[in-house]
Amino acid sequence: MRKAFVLCLIATSCLLAHAGNCRQVGGTVSTNFLDSTTTFGTATGDLAGAIGVSVLSVIPNNDGTVTFHNQHHWVTSSGDTINALPADATAFPTSIAGFYAASYLHGVVINGGTGQFKNATGKVASWGAVDLNKGEVILRYEGTVCFGDSDKR
Repeated sequence: MRKAFVLCLIATSCLLAHAGNCRQVGGTVSTNFLDSTTTFGTATGDLAGAIGVSVLSVIPNNDGTVTFHNQHHWVTSSGDTINALPADATAFPTSIAGFYAASYLHGVVINGGTGQFKNATGKVASWGAVDLNKGEVILRYEGTVCFGDSDKR
């Protein structure tokens, strides 16, 4: 029992120490398809700037949803880049052909970047809509970014 209590205190202390370097972020993403595998657009809010997606693969699922395996390219308005691991967006069909509700069910994992995002970690979840008829995407994002040591903060 005592060992579990000590481990809990250590874990809590580590989390609190790390939490001081973390902040909640949120905003919107609006992009257009340039072709069938590339989007480009803007982000507003805490991670404001330019964002693009390279669609690495498209997987139709048995339940009617479609999984887009994507690589994100994010440059903030201050010129810092945000690196992200490839992430899966799920598109849910609607009654309108080519129009989907969309969500990054497992989020987009941030793993560094430049400037204030050097050594940053975090996860950003998002949801919104994709209109393949017009080639448009609109998403709301929210999550947490933990900032590592950097020269620019």
